[in-house]
Amino acid sequence: MWAGCVCLGASRVYVWTDEQGKKLKCSAPLYFDYAMCYVQDLLGDEDVFPTKSGTPFPRGFVFLVQKVFLLLFRTLAHFYWSHYRETLALGLHPHLNTLFAHLTHFCRQHALLEPEDTAPLQDLVRALEGRGYS
Repeated sequence: MWAGCVCLGASRVYVWTDEQGKKLKCSAPLYFDYAMCYVQDLLGDEDVFPTKSGTPFPRGFVFLVQKVFLLLFRTLAHFYWSHYRETLALGLHPHLNTLFAHLTHFCRQHALLEPEDTAPLQDLVRALEGRGYS
């Protein structure tokens, strides 16, 4: 699984890479459906997130956690980029800002995202930190 976004003029084409390595061009809703299903399946997998005491985490566990947080970051980035007006109209922007600030703070503290992953929203990260969201 891998994912990305390609900008073609004013529109965006999202690219999801399936488990066989096939790249699938898709809309934002389909991309995020793939992403959230992937995260949900991963979180429910006992081999990845064991719930029994003494069961070890798998090799590559940190890599999987980084993948999850990257997908969550991209989901929130999409909300800011494409749906922020709607969040303002509904009065949900403080909640979105708080969620985003906590996610980015946690990721920074635990080195879960690379700087190039968060670079497009660094101004927002700094602005929210300055307002005491993190």
